[in-house]
Amino acid sequence: MILLLYPVLTVLILLLQGVQHSHRPMSLLGVLHSAGTLLITILIIARPDEWSSGSPLFMVDHLNLLMMLITGVIFTCASIYAVGYIEGLVMTGDLNRRSLRIFYIGFSLLLFVTTMAFYAPNVAQFWIFAELTTVFSAVLVAILAVKENIDASLKYIFVCSTSMLFSFIGVIFLFELMRQPDGTGSLDWQAILAVASSRDSGMLAIACIFFFIGFAAKSGIVPLHTWLPEAHAKAPSAVSAVLSGVVLNVGMYGILRMTGIVHQTSIASQISLILILFGMLTMSVACFSMLRQKGTKRMIAFSSIENMGFLLLASGVGTPVALFWMLYHIIGHSVVKSGLFFSAGILHRQYKSHTAGGEDHIADLFRMQPFAAAAFIIGSVAIIGTPLFPLFLSKFGILLEAGKLSLYIPLITLLLFALAGAAIFRFLIAIMGETFAAGEAPEQYIVPVWMKAPVVFLMALSVLMGLLMLPGEEAFLTAAVHDIGISGVGL
Repeated sequence: MILLLYPVLTVLILLLQGVQHSHRPMSLLGVLHSAGTLLITILIIARPDEWSSGSPLFMVDHLNLLMMLITGVIFTCASIYAVGYIEGLVMTGDLNRRSLRIFYIGFSLLLFVTTMAFYAPNVAQFWIFAELTTVFSAVLVAILAVKENIDASLKYIFVCSTSMLFSFIGVIFLFELMRQPDGTGSLDWQAILAVASSRDSGMLAIACIFFFIGFAAKSGIVPLHTWLPEAHAKAPSAVSAVLSGVVLNVGMYGILRMTGIVHQTSIASQISLILILFGMLTMSVACFSMLRQKGTKRMIAFSSIENMGFLLLASGVGTPVALFWMLYHIIGHSVVKSGLFFSAGILHRQYKSHTAGGEDHIADLFRMQPFAAAAFIIGSVAIIGTPLFPLFLSKFGILLEAGKLSLYIPLITLLLFALAGAAIFRFLIAIMGETFAAGEAPEQYIVPVWMKAPVVFLMALSVLMGLLMLPGEEAFLTAAVHDIGISGVGL
């Protein structure tokens, strides 16, 4: 069974990493683990006969395979990037060499628990693995062992784990909803989806609201977003890319599954209204916050919050077409945002502030780091939804569907998009206009090819996605929408 290769590969990699004493073997094992996970996912996609094997550990459909494809690509790029990036942290003393094993084992465990969260066949298992992603992410955020990182990590754990307790209450309500007269019941996603229409809608509404609280925090939804800017900004850039491009998707995946269940019942319109309101609120807070950001990674982090709000809005709209473009937006956001964090990591290595908690002083950008400057500008143009990039297509498609509910939704959203775009271009103009005084410029940082290659790949992929649909992509996304529990996509 191909699915069992995931835990087998993970155990093998962890054993090998545990006996290594130098950086390069550990980092290459990390690349092997991520690339192996991606390859296994591709093999499963190519063999649909493996999907209905009936394993108690795995549920396989188009939706979680899509999430795993994103996970494999982003983790592989991050692990390749880390080969050069983490070595630089060790050489400058930012990362203690004794912490290398902790970093790479934590990175591998984060990949594994994320994999198991997406494949989890029932809500309880999903909750457990989703909570474990918080634990291992927090370890990676705090790995630099400086006060700011430890504070960000603790805040991350406190906000997300406390909120996840509410989701656990939601799981209890779901079990009570599914409980048979003899006391038995099933929390399987597919079982709940199949019988949701015949269950008490009031109890289901309560379960959904509690469930939403925890996974809204995992996705950085306002007002449970406060951990995200600190964690994403303070973490090593390879980790920031994974947090934004993969871990946020875990929360949104849970919300999507619950959206499909709700749409089988009479409370769909009420829950949709809640999702739309919180989506608009999240976008508003994020866009106004972006106007006053001076640090590259904090700016990108608030952009992640804005995009999570937009995804929640799409989930609230809830039509098959809106969910189709929501999934497309998840792909585009993961690709572009990871590339942005990689570019920001190069800029941080070049302009690193020597003041604790201080912002990097970026100047002479195109002279000092022309590659990172060009990549950061391309990523910034892509993330605001400019034509020829994938987020333009998804934003256009979702806003058209939202306009069928109310013209005020796309109108307000477009104004917020304009605000976010203005904030990003204001930031770009500010850093491009800075120059160093004579003799004050730092020594130029030579970027390893390990760090450049993932940026080039992700930016090229984003351009390709914006220009054309890949063969089979539309059919696969349509099938994923059907797996959520909503069919009838008409593009």
